[in-house]
Amino acid sequence: MKFAMRLGRRKKNGIYFVEIEGKRTSLGTRDKVEATRLYNKIKKEALKGKLAFLTGTSKITLGEFKEKYLEWAKSAEVKSTYRADKLALQKLTKQAGESIRLDKIDIFHLDKMVASCLEQGLSKNSINNYIRHARRVMNKAVDWRYISRNTLSEKKELKVDKSPPSFLHKDSIPEFLGKVTDIDVRRMIVAYIATGRRRAELVGLRWKDINWETKTYHIGKSKNHLSRDYPINSVFETVLKSLPRSSEWVFPRFRHPDTISHLVKDALVAGGMGHLHLHHLRHTFASLQIMQGRSLKTVQGLLGHIDYQSTLVYAHLTDEFLQENAEIQLGPIDLGN
Repeated sequence: MKFAMRLGRRKKNGIYFVEIEGKRTSLGTRDKVEATRLYNKIKKEALKGKLAFLTGTSKITLGEFKEKYLEWAKSAEVKSTYRADKLALQKLTKQAGESIRLDKIDIFHLDKMVASCLEQGLSKNSINNYIRHARRVMNKAVDWRYISRNTLSEKKELKVDKSPPSFLHKDSIPEFLGKVTDIDVRRMIVAYIATGRRRAELVGLRWKDINWETKTYHIGKSKNHLSRDYPINSVFETVLKSLPRSSEWVFPRFRHPDTISHLVKDALVAGGMGHLHLHHLRHTFASLQIMQGRSLKTVQGLLGHIDYQSTLVYAHLTDEFLQENAEIQLGPIDLGN
């Protein structure tokens, strides 16, 4: 039984990949020894599961797959994706059980996961994120020939209210910041408002990413967009110049993303805005840009949105801005009677 599989290396970035019957998967390393070790391990497992794949059954259990997947994903995926995959797998495993065969998992188990999340009071957006990552992880099980098809791909996400995003209004920001007594947290909050960056993007920022000559900062590959440079505006420049350089990291105290999320949430609650959380600082940046007359296309670029539809949630603010700024001054004009 022939099995087309090979180890390769990308010319562009030097990262090794494994190709199984035409499908490439990154190994997340430039080290040949480590890549060879991972390749041999994957090859052994892939050959073992080939017969089961062809017959539509699987010998591997969900618990075994979870362990193998997380070992691979820890080095092959960006941290934010790895963490989301891990959470989704944990929640799915809790409902389906460690010992269930991979080919026996279906939408019933995903529905149980959703029901459990709703009982816990989780938001629909959070639950949809778990659904997306559960489907994504099972796609990898198909790639690795553990199962012949991903039954979870048929699961639809929960319908979410498309109400406009909430944000901090400009006039309330100074008073809110004045109540943040922890100077490190205050600086971090201002940095998020000034840049509109996602949580992990600022947490992962290093001083080597700052280019003072061009007044730009570099964000590496993140949630869903390619690496690129963004402009340093005057507010963010003030934040950067106020920070000590005792570490390679710009914000060394907040190396774990959850740390800054909790601290910002506490600050918002203390400021009487407990209905908001860290991501609303990104919405605040976008709203401030639009209220200053920036176009949606400009905001799309500043936020790093690939899909223009993601930026359209701020369209109502553009309409309000145009309405408020429709007046023009022409001076006295005689138009007759």
